[in-house]
Order: sequence, then C-alpha cells, then structure tokens
Amino acid sequence: MSSHHDQPRTLTATMELAIGTQKLKLNLVVPTDEVAPESMVPALRQLTNTIIDGVEDNARNQGFEVSCKKGCGACCRQHVPISRAEARLLAELVEELPEPRRSKIKARFASAMERLRASGLFEESLNFHLIDPRDRVALVGRYFKLGIACPFLEEESCSIYADRPLICREYLVISSPKHCATLNGDEIERLKVPVSVSSTFSKMEGAYEEGENPFLPLILALEWVEEHGRECETRPGPSWVQQFFQDLSGSKIPDPDGPDTMLS
Repeated sequence: MSSHHDQPRTLTATMELAIGTQKLKLNLVVPTDEVAPESMVPALRQLTNTIIDGVEDNARNQGFEVSCKKGCGACCRQHVPISRAEARLLAELVEELPEPRRSKIKARFASAMERLRASGLFEESLNFHLIDPRDRVALVGRYFKLGIACPFLEEESCSIYADRPLICREYLVISSPKHCATLNGDEIERLKVPVSVSSTFSKMEGAYEEGENPFLPLILALEWVEEHGRECETRPGPSWVQQFFQDLSGSKIPDPDGPDTMLS
C-alpha cells in the first residue's frame, strides 16, 4: 500500500496572464523531481487552453466567432510541426491503445510516411524550421496538396482531441471553412495568439544543437521515436518551468520557489 510520502512532490505556481483587456489567473502544477520535458506537457496544455480561451473571448467581444468545428478536418492535412517531447508522448499513446486500433493507427503513420517520401518533400519537411521562411510557405502549400491526413483523423475529427499537440490548440480560424479546404492563404483569417507555447516548448529541447531542428512533422513521430529512443535530458520540474518562461518572455525569470508557489 502506498503512503502519502510515496506520492511525487509537485510545485504549484500561481500565474496571471494579460490577454487583451482580460487578466487570467491559473495555477500550473509541475513535478519537483528530475523529469523529462514531456512531463511538462500537461501543465503547458493547461496554459495553452487558458490563453486560447482568453483569445476566443476577446474575439467574441469584437463580433468574431471561431469557425473551427468538429467535422472540419482540413487543417489536419497541413504540415504539423511538433516537439520531440510530444513525439515521445504520441508514441506512448499509440503503444497504449488496444488492438486492433493500435495496429490500425501504426499503419496510418507508415502509409503517411511512405507517401511523404515518395513525394520528394521528406528532407524539407524534416528540416522545416531550418529553411528560409519564404520557402516554408511554399512547402506548406505543396505538403497540403499531398492530402496526407493526420493518422489520428477520423470522420474529419481528431480522435485524440484531449491529447492533441500544443500547436493544434493554437490554430484558430474565424474565416469560412471553405478557405481552409483549399488552403487559400489570402482568405484564411486566423486569430492572433499573443504567445506561442508550442514553438517555445519545442525549442527547449535540441534548440541549441547546431544543425538540429527541434521540430518534427507529426507523421514522423513513431518512426523518430523508434530510431532515437526515449532517452532525453532530464531536469527538476521547476528548472524546466523557469527556462520555458524565460524563453517565452525573453526576460530573466526568478527561481519558482517564492511566495507565489507552494509544494505539495
């Protein structure tokens, strides 16, 4: 029988975010032990959801409505860059699926990668954030024309919605879905997110390795994890939090052990 002392220690950081005219308060719970970066994902999902809720409220107050709805999966055929940590989480999620669903999802990943390689876009997709920004725009268009659906897309809806990547949470459109279906960039209107949690988090692992791209195409997740394994840098949770918010804000962040945090 486990005792209270067997429970992992966590740190709760109380934070206040300014989204437009709104001030949003939230508590982020993170482990204090040495952990892999993916251990931070639950807290970052909460952070992203809070930011997005604030952005959506602001949009509604200005008369806009997010047009993204269940059953509209056009964006699920775009090039979706995720972090290495999220790749490991997705691989773990797939392994935990019951059969025959696990094999079905794995087959979709394999088929997606086969189509990407056959298209000649594999190397560019793998090095997406290392190429010229203008070339990225062209690559996004060429990738979309391949029509490669996310392996988790079912009936034009996300089958892992609660576990979807951070970048998927940040993609909000207020224009007509018909423009998304053709990836008409001139007509697609997205809500501006004040800060990108997904991009900041991705750059925390591998960002300073010369020639290394910290982002991976989502469809490469299983293959990448199989090739590279699950070994990665570990740090105490508060250290990850400190680096994340320093990178996000561009300012020095004090150690998260002051009066606005508490251990449990």
